[in-house]
This record gives sequence, structure tokens and C-alpha cells, in this order.
Amino acid sequence: MNWSQIINKGLLGEPAFLLGVIALIGLLLQKASPQKLLSGTIKTMLGYILLQIGASAAGSSLSNLSIIVQRGLQMIGIMPHNETIAGLAQINYGREIAVIMLIGMALHLAIARWTPFKYVFLTGHHMLFMASMLAALLDSAHLPAWQLYGWGGLFLALAMSFGPAVSQRYVRQATGGSEFAIGHFNSVGYALSGVIAQLVGTKEKKPMPEGLKRIYPFFQDHMVVIAVFTLLLFGLSSLFVPAEALSEMFSGRHPVVVSAIQAIWFTAGVFVILSGVRMMLAEIIPAFNGIAEKIVPGAIPALDCPVLFTYAPIAAALGFLLSFLGGLAAMGTLMAFQYTVIIPGVIPHFFSGGASGVIAYQVGGRRGLIVAALCHGFVITLLPVFLLPLLSSLGFVRATFADTDFAVVGLILNGLLRLFGIVAG
Repeated sequence: MNWSQIINKGLLGEPAFLLGVIALIGLLLQKASPQKLLSGTIKTMLGYILLQIGASAAGSSLSNLSIIVQRGLQMIGIMPHNETIAGLAQINYGREIAVIMLIGMALHLAIARWTPFKYVFLTGHHMLFMASMLAALLDSAHLPAWQLYGWGGLFLALAMSFGPAVSQRYVRQATGGSEFAIGHFNSVGYALSGVIAQLVGTKEKKPMPEGLKRIYPFFQDHMVVIAVFTLLLFGLSSLFVPAEALSEMFSGRHPVVVSAIQAIWFTAGVFVILSGVRMMLAEIIPAFNGIAEKIVPGAIPALDCPVLFTYAPIAAALGFLLSFLGGLAAMGTLMAFQYTVIIPGVIPHFFSGGASGVIAYQVGGRRGLIVAALCHGFVITLLPVFLLPLLSSLGFVRATFADTDFAVVGLILNGLLRLFGIVAG
């Protein structure tokens, strides 16, 4: 067996092993102890396997929900859910995703070192999601491996470098400083919320009603929120399916039992995915952090969007609810015009909608919050429609990528590939 076979069948042939090696190298560079070297490498590989297990569970539940929606409303329903679609992409493109992440982070640090864009993107799971989307999109163009890695790494680096800059003006207004940026691939959505809030809102920020403060703690546990909303989605969808058909689909079980079990099954899958992602990236990201501190003087950390929630907690909860309502409006619009319908996803509306609500409220007060959050929800539900045809290599799945930047980056990359004649126009 030659070196090429050793690399392709060994190091690069198993994504969990490749990610473990990357974590090991990072820990060696940090001069970690032998115990840390062993635990970090194993936890990285274990996290990757957990991600795949969770994606399988969540994907199964989403498939059942889509079948219910299709039978009840006579349409095809697809839910934007980054964790699930990334997990499905890992099954087919684990090696490509790992290499794209490695190249992308190296180029991203180079951009931060030698350009005015000093943002260092530290939201590891979103790196993984964008790399998954790029791998699936580029594979459908049938590129040679080196071109797939090169294009994927370059676009991942550009997204991580320029994304935080797009929303930073409004993040600064929301937080009152520039200590950090937002490293979350909904930067176009955050900027849109800021623009709308500035146009329609008022600078005076009236306090939120006291009643909202009493229900806010409910929204702090997003696993409970996901379970409740998924239960409602299954329950409401089941109302449109004849009892005989529902009984046939789920072996005679009562619709309430089916809805409850499927909601908990989906939530459990999401919990396992999140646990796996956190475990895996917790060992890799610190290595990149140490490198960034040495080679990017004056770096601005780009953090995950929940850091905004503490600046206006009630606005975050309202942003979630209003964004979800905007998503329902977009779903109704799609139902009126086409067969494939995007079902609003709880997770993107909770995190992205909540952060957009904080920005909108801080920029434009109550009026800005209401209008901007509704528009935000409409946009992030509608945009994935344009991304669906580009992910043909994943086959027909019941989920797609959420948040604005995935669709924007995907459409830009696809446009460039068409321009250069790499894919058919």
C-alpha cells in the first residue's frame, strides 16, 4: 500500500480520525500534558460520532413530520435545521468537510493578520455547518478534490472574515462597544434587522411590559422550547390528516402519543447533536485561539449570537416569537405559490430571531423590534427555498440549512461556478 492509499484510506478516509489528529496537533502545539493529549483526541472523535447519532435520530423525526405535513396539507414540507442537515452531510462528505475546515481556518487567520478585518471567528459549530454546505454544493459541481478543497476553504474563510463585519455596526449599537463581534452565519439577517429598525423605529426605548418578564424564564431553556414547539407542530399537522391514515402510518397509536414521542425524539436528537458538536469543537477551537492570539494582534473575537441575549432578555424572547410568526407568514406565502414549503424551524428562530430582536430593540425601540423581527422571520424562512436546488448531491432530504448567510454564500458560489462554466447555466 502506497502513501496515497494510506492517507486516503486511513487519515482522510475516516473523518472522526482526521478530526482527532487535528485536535492532537493543536494540543501538541500548546504543549499540553499527556493526559490532555489523550482526552482531547478521544473526546474530539467521540463528539463526531455523537453528532452522527443525533443527526440520525433528529432526521428520522423530521421525516415523520414531513410525511404528516405532506399527507395532511398535500404538500412537501422541509424544515431549516443546521444541526440535522450538517449531520446528514457528514455521512457523505466527512473527509471533505474536515479538510475545508482546516484550510478555511488557516486562510481566515491570514486574512485577519494582513487585512483590516481583524475578526477571529470562534463559533465552531457554525464553521462546521458552513463547511458542510460548501462540501455538498461543490460536490454537486463534480470538481476535482483539490479544487473542492480550495474553493471550499476560500469561501469558508471569506464568510468567517466578512460575516462579522456585515453586522458589526448594529452589534456595536446593541452592546454599546466593540469588545466583540457576532460570529454566527446570520449576519445578513442581523444587518437587515438593524436597517429596518433604524428606518421604522424610535430612539426612545420604553420598558417591556411586566407580564413578559414572568414568562421569560420559560424561553431560557431552549431544549424545553424545542420540545414544546415541535409537539405543537406535530399536533397541529396531525389535525389535517384523516385518523385512519395517521393510524396506518404509526401502527395504530393515538395522535397525541405519536406527537409527544416524535417531539421528544427530535429534541433528544438535537441534544445529542449539540453535545457532540460542543465536545468535538471544545478540543479544536482552543488550539486555534492560541494561534490567533500570537499571529493576529488586536483581534476582535467573533462570538456566538446568544451573547447578545443578556443586553435585552425580554427583547430576545419577543424576537423569537415575532420571528417565528414571520416564518409562519412565509410558509403561508409558499403554500400559495408552490408545492415545496419551508416549515419554520424552532432553532433558527430561537437563536437568530432572539439576537435580531435584541439588535432591533436597541436600535429602534418597540416599534423597530416588532417590524424588524417579523421581517427577519419571513426572510430566513423564505431564503432556504433558493438553496434547495443547489444541494442536489445530498439527495431529497427533509431538512436544509437555516440562517441567511448559508443561502447568500451558496448563491454567490453557485453564480461564480456558472460564470466560469464549471456548472451548467
